[in-house]
Amino acid sequence: MIKATISKLSNGDPVNIKIMGHAASGEYGHDVMCAAVSTLSVNLINSLEHLAAYIPKYRINDITGGEMIIDFSNLDTTPNKEIIQLLFESFLLGMTKLSEDSPEYVKTSVMTN
Repeated sequence: MIKATISKLSNGDPVNIKIMGHAASGEYGHDVMCAAVSTLSVNLINSLEHLAAYIPKYRINDITGGEMIIDFSNLDTTPNKEIIQLLFESFLLGMTKLSEDSPEYVKTSVMTN
């Protein structure tokens, strides 16, 4: 199962995103649930960079996969918070919808600090 923990402040600003595990919904290399989560996650990083001129700190486990952490601790250094917030909320919507549609493969938890 893929477990995504998304942390944000009470004002909605993102803090971090932690994604761990594998969906195991299909053969390795043909797992559509892993592909969906990977696509949403990598698209978030690309969108932040190209649409908001913001590069979050992130780490991806390229060896075994199944682990991605995106850290927004440097968010105060950017003037594009509204764009970042919109992209973050879009990612949250996508992950929440995946969890609702396929709860046996994806679990998304939202933590408000």
